[in-house]
Amino acid sequence: MDNMRETGVLKVLADFNISEQHIVINPNDGFDIGLMMTEAPVSLFLGDSIDMLHNGSAVAIEGIVVQKNECRLGTVELSSRSLERIGSPGSVRLHLLPSSPRPRLLISPA
Repeated sequence: MDNMRETGVLKVLADFNISEQHIVINPNDGFDIGLMMTEAPVSLFLGDSIDMLHNGSAVAIEGIVVQKNECRLGTVELSSRSLERIGSPGSVRLHLLPSSPRPRLLISPA
């Protein structure tokens, strides 16, 4: 019943110019987690526990995943503030759990 999908390990690029709500990835990495739209609204979680997606104990922010060919394959662009919240790792994984009204996306250190 759990149909969570995840990316491989993605190198992180911190960007001071994007908001905390925006995550930029390459479309091929988006395909790995089942995203087909150029921009996909998500409930965004930052942390290291996949349980955050299931138990509802963590607070999510409304976010958006933007897929751009200009973003290198195997790379994710995050706001500097989001990156700080998860301990400023050099690489992360994205975990997507389909749900309603929007999918749940966890960004966790790799």
